Amino acid sequence: MNDIIPERNKRPGVCYACTDDGLEIPVIDLTHPAFALDTDAINLDAMINAFVASLERSAKTPAALMRAAAANSILVRGMLDSSDTYTTGIMTYLHKLGPDNLGDGYAGPLDRQWAAGLTPLTFRWRMRDIARLLAKHLRPDLERLPGRPVDLINIGGGPAADSWNALLLLAKAGPTPLRDRRIRIHVLDLDPHGPSFGARAVEALRAPGAPLAGLDVALTGITYDWQDPTPLRRILTELRSEAGLVAVSSEGALFEYAADGDIFANLAALADGAPRQTVVVGPVVRDSATLDPRLRFSEHVPGRPAIRYLGLAHLSDLAHQAGWRVATTLDGPMHQVFQLVRQAG
Repeated sequence: MNDIIPERNKRPGVCYACTDDGLEIPVIDLTHPAFALDTDAINLDAMINAFVASLERSAKTPAALMRAAAANSILVRGMLDSSDTYTTGIMTYLHKLGPDNLGDGYAGPLDRQWAAGLTPLTFRWRMRDIARLLAKHLRPDLERLPGRPVDLINIGGGPAADSWNALLLLAKAGPTPLRDRRIRIHVLDLDPHGPSFGARAVEALRAPGAPLAGLDVALTGITYDWQDPTPLRRILTELRSEAGLVAVSSEGALFEYAADGDIFANLAALADGAPRQTVVVGPVVRDSATLDPRLRFSEHVPGRPAIRYLGLAHLSDLAHQAGWRVATTLDGPMHQVFQLVRQAG
C-alpha cells in the first residue's frame, strides 16, 4: 500500500478504509444520512440538460486542454483514462461518494462539480437499487432459515459496495436475521484493487460500534475473466454442498461491458450451478428505444468508456436463453436495474 493520505474531516457515524493507493475514503453506507439519495427530489430534467451541454463543450475542447484540466481532478482524469475501455472499480466507487464526501486530500473543486453531475448520480442510483433488490430478496429466507450461510457473488464487482449495502439495509431493518451465520462476499474481478479495498471496508463495518459489528462477514477477491466462467462454476459447486442462501449481482460490469456470448455463458453457469432460489441482480444501460432522446448521442461520443447500450429487451432475451426471466425492474435515468429468477419448470 502507498503512503496514506488521511481523511482529516471524518463524518460522525461514517466508517473509513484505505485504498491500495493510500487514499482514506468513506465506506458507503446507504443507511447513513451522508449517503442518502432522494431521487424524488432531483431535478432530473435540469441535470440531463447540463450533462448534454457539458458533453457539447467537451467535444469542442482540444484534447490537450482536457488533459491539462484533468490533471487537477482525480474523477475527470479517471474518466479520461477509461476511454474505450472500462472504468475501474475504485474509480467507479469514488464517483459514488457524492460531492460532500470527497476528501480534501485528493479531490478539488472540479471533482466536486463533476461529482454533482449526471454520471455519478447514475452510479449512485443503480447501486442503491441493486442493494435494495438484494436485501428484499434475502430477507424472507433469512427469517425462515436461521443459521444458514449466506454467499453473495459479485461479478466484476470492484469493491462490491452493492453487496455490503444489502447487508447494511438488512441489519438496519431491526433485530437482524444476519446473526449467528457465516456471510461471505465473493468478488470475481480481474482488477485486484477494488476487492482489496472492499475487504478493508467490510472490516471497518465490523469494528466495535460499526453497523455490522458482531457479524461473521468477510469479503474475498477472486481473479476472474468473465470470458471463462470455469471459476464461477467451481465456486458454485463448493457452495452447493453447504445448502446456504446465494444471491448474485454485477453492478456496472458484466451487463454493461461484456459481449452477448459472455453474458449468456455466465448466466448459464449460474442456472446450472446455483441453488434454485438464487436471484441475479444488475443494471442494464437503456437502449435507444427507452433512453431519453437528449442522451442518445452519448453512445457515440468519442473517448467514452466501452459501455454497451444493451437495453432491457435484449438482456431479457439473453437471460431467457440461459434459463432466467426478468421478474422485477427499477427505472433510472440511464439504467434499468433488473432481478432475474429461474424460469418455471
